[in-house]
Amino acid sequence: MLGSKLFRWAAGLLLIVLLLAIGVWYIAFRTLAQEPFPDMAAEFNYGSIGNEDARGLPYWIWRVLPTLFNEYLPGPTGYTSLGLFWEQGEELPVGFSKKTVGTERVSINCAFCHQSTYRLDSDAHSKLVVAGTGARVDPQAFLRFLGRAGNDPRFTADTLLGEIDLIYDMPVLERLTYRFLLIPATRRALQQEAADFAWSDDNPDWGRGRIDPFNPIKYGILGMGNDGTIGNSDMMPLWQMARAEGSNPAGKTKALHWDGLSTDLHEVVVTGAVGDGMSYRNYQRGSVNERIARIEDYIRTLEPPPSPFSSERDPADPFYVDPDAVMRGQALHGKHCAQCHSPDGPRYRLPIPVTEVGTDAHRVEMWNDEATQRYNAYEEKGKDWGFAGFQNVEGYVAVDHSGLWLRAPYLHNGSVPTLRDMLRPPAERPEVFYRGYDLIDAEDGGFVAQGAEAERVGDRYDVSLPGNGNGGHLYGTDLPADEKEDLLAFLKTL
Repeated sequence: MLGSKLFRWAAGLLLIVLLLAIGVWYIAFRTLAQEPFPDMAAEFNYGSIGNEDARGLPYWIWRVLPTLFNEYLPGPTGYTSLGLFWEQGEELPVGFSKKTVGTERVSINCAFCHQSTYRLDSDAHSKLVVAGTGARVDPQAFLRFLGRAGNDPRFTADTLLGEIDLIYDMPVLERLTYRFLLIPATRRALQQEAADFAWSDDNPDWGRGRIDPFNPIKYGILGMGNDGTIGNSDMMPLWQMARAEGSNPAGKTKALHWDGLSTDLHEVVVTGAVGDGMSYRNYQRGSVNERIARIEDYIRTLEPPPSPFSSERDPADPFYVDPDAVMRGQALHGKHCAQCHSPDGPRYRLPIPVTEVGTDAHRVEMWNDEATQRYNAYEEKGKDWGFAGFQNVEGYVAVDHSGLWLRAPYLHNGSVPTLRDMLRPPAERPEVFYRGYDLIDAEDGGFVAQGAEAERVGDRYDVSLPGNGNGGHLYGTDLPADEKEDLLAFLKTL
């Protein structure tokens, strides 16, 4: 009799434990694949990179954060105030994915930083360019928004659920999960991320279109202490990346990133996802691994949009360029620019020493031998990622000029607003301008960076701040005025 009762008691306890385990799995770990995307552009813009469990926000919390804590965003338009593009009819802005990992979660992906927009007329709607420079996006403002929201005393279950109730009739079980698990856990996670990111408050702000991508790697993933360095730099477009692979015409290994710290495109794609929270375990899963491979293949051949500057336009059109000037400019480009910036040039995709190029050295000083060694040997919970392509060099890579009309502002730190300014000596380049306005400057090439609207929309850029220097890159600055005009005409067409 006693044995029978003990058996029933043990069986009941086991059943309760089993049901609790199933419930925890269902709430926190059950993973569902995303629905197929109609094309690779949509997959790049909205596809998961396997970081929802580490960095994902429960969907309904993500939805109401801008309403409850809008004062912590750059403007009154929610997530779009961060410079993100929201396509008509889409549930999320470009650069966010939604995937079920226990609950529906929203997280960033590659497109969060790599998206461009432009307009040729101030009254026109912005056009999205996939995998572009991210000239409008403000990642630092997004991170600060999350941290400040998580530390706000209003971040409570009662407040968040009250706001969610206005747009969604949440079922009882889901409501209990949000109240007792997801909201408290999200608040703790946001507070921890804010503490981890506090080092950036001692450095100059990144501003729109810029990020310090590798100091967070050094301090977090690689476990190196805060050394006070500044890695602020522009977000690069991911176009025609096959040109960055292998050896250049001089037989030297091509380099990636602004400072050439990697020589392997595959590792660049993977480490980009690692930096955004992808774990080794998730990467080994077929769906994530396959998506990373598809992204890699996609950006190998993705072309930038053709330049609007053309000799086929009406001469009265502001984007008309004289064909004779373009032809003369092409010859000047071949003489003064091509050896570094054309795929058939002997210095293409090679780091040019800082002592030669003369541009702001902070980004180069940020990366060092210790970081190189640690990342090449990086393991996660005993699992070796197998990285081998990291290196430490003292220069900046001469990148492709394709899509040059959309790569503004120029230089690695985005310190020169227009193509015309690039042909001026540093002393004549603007000391203050505004970044983040996506109207193309038909006169000077690049984006409009001065004036009331640029100031209203953009962020103020001051070249006197550490890491913001606009010196160096004197190539072409000593040309006669007429030759500069010809070279500018050609550069606009690239």
